[in-house]
Amino acid sequence: MNKPFIIGIFGPIGSGKSTVASLFREKGFVSWDADEAVSKLYMAGGAGAKKIGEFFGYQFLMKDGSVSRKKLGRLVLSHPAKMRILEHIIHPLVVNDAQHWIDEQKKLGNFHIVLESAAFEPADLGRFPDIFLRVTSDESLCRERVLARGKDDAYFNAMLHNFRDYKTDHEIVNNGSLEDLKKVFEKVFASFTMNPI
Repeated sequence: MNKPFIIGIFGPIGSGKSTVASLFREKGFVSWDADEAVSKLYMAGGAGAKKIGEFFGYQFLMKDGSVSRKKLGRLVLSHPAKMRILEHIIHPLVVNDAQHWIDEQKKLGNFHIVLESAAFEPADLGRFPDIFLRVTSDESLCRERVLARGKDDAYFNAMLHNFRDYKTDHEIVNNGSLEDLKKVFEKVFASFTMNPI
């Protein structure tokens, strides 16, 4: 196999994207997480931290040069225009990270790949996947999971408002237990036509 088979997992915050990605890893896939990529970019010396300091001001950086995610979050979550600016600054760096990671996986012989992200815009991350898989849950469950992570209602509502949906024939509804999710996952996984792992 010369071309990797790439699945793009998306869904609203708290829907269970990371759990579904972990189930793919159990099947032999390797996975990349956009949130983890952003965390690296926001570290001291990271390309994202430098750009945020330049565009938004160095008051949004910690003493060590890393991004103050709490302070930046308060700004962009209450100002949609600033959120769009942040995305314009960070998305190209995230796409570049994904491309380098995919290239590295190909060199390692890993051709079954999952990309996990809240957004797969056609001009950036959306160009990589062969198949898109939507993970959804009732809003009340998503909220419960997000609040359990220590976030508040304002954060949840802002992130839910910014959720972008994409057309796909593949969906996992995650409204039950982990065992329920695994059963649904197995059915969806079996529906994908791919070379044996």
